[in-house]
Amino acid sequence: MRFCVVGSGSKGNCLLVQESDTSILIDCGFSLKKLVRLLEPRDFDLDGLDAIFITHEHNDHVGGVRSVAKGLNIPVYGTSGSIHASKEALQGLTEVLELPSSNSVLIGDLEIDPVTVPHDARQPCQYIINGSNQRLGMLTDVGHITPFVLEQYKNLDGFVLEFNHDTSLIKKSAYPPALQERIAGAYGHLSNSQSENFLKKLDLSQLQFLVAAHLSQQNNSQEHVRQCLDRVLSSEVIRYIASQEEASPWFDLHIREIA
Repeated sequence: MRFCVVGSGSKGNCLLVQESDTSILIDCGFSLKKLVRLLEPRDFDLDGLDAIFITHEHNDHVGGVRSVAKGLNIPVYGTSGSIHASKEALQGLTEVLELPSSNSVLIGDLEIDPVTVPHDARQPCQYIINGSNQRLGMLTDVGHITPFVLEQYKNLDGFVLEFNHDTSLIKKSAYPPALQERIAGAYGHLSNSQSENFLKKLDLSQLQFLVAAHLSQQNNSQEHVRQCLDRVLSSEVIRYIASQEEASPWFDLHIREIA
């Protein structure tokens, strides 16, 4: 299994995951035209996409879903609440499917598990994607780490994790107090320290790649995030900070040996 963070931030989010002949997108905040441009250096044929999974209805996650799904004639999956709240963004699509309440979704060679998370949206979720004895976790747009989330994100080989803001920077920012409270609140976004503390509670012995995602351009810096990652990750883990305007490299997950 391999993955590429096509873009991440307040202007658009998209994750591409591929296993053999199966490929999916998690969210798509970019138009089809921009998606093609972002992926051009990554040598990927969009005609091979099988589905789009959405996490929630905010525009930076679903703003491009309609143009991509319609242009490529592929289905869109989401929770009942996310689909309802994204009605306008998904208008005109013929195959919009609700995620099962408790079961995984099988798309070709991939098994996709939705994970309920706390965020200021209708029925948000994040995802764990399972390939050939590999586990990739995606966790952004989360206000705090619940016991359920902690339990789900175990034994990952790859991880796309939110490092949205630095607490000291957001307190000094020009954002009005209400917006600061929303972002830093229990249904907002993970701070650097929250994500760092979360990683400390996980068994990272199998982790190969960690991508820091959804960084605030105003209230965070790559240097702050690097310091967090250096404190908690071993030197064997390859780390990368996702960009808003450039797709990440492909990250190839090695198949684990079965004990």
